[in-house]
Amino acid sequence: MILANRIRKIREAKKLTQDEVAFRCNISASAYGQIERKAQNSTYFTLSKIADALCVSLLFLLDVDNPELFEQKNKL
Repeated sequence: MILANRIRKIREAKKLTQDEVAFRCNISASAYGQIERKAQNSTYFTLSKIADALCVSLLFLLDVDNPELFEQKNKL
């Protein structure tokens, strides 16, 4: 799963809107929307703010190649 999709799925599992996450990250809603479409262009600092806003660790957010970790935290 690519990072942008993972961010979106976590946000949806938390029942948050893009606007809510953007507000928590102190970025514009359009900037956040771009991250959900193409996260590989995001900085470490921005991804760290997104992880905090979604109440997950940065490691969990970035661990896109470990399906077992996703299954363990599937309930988010």
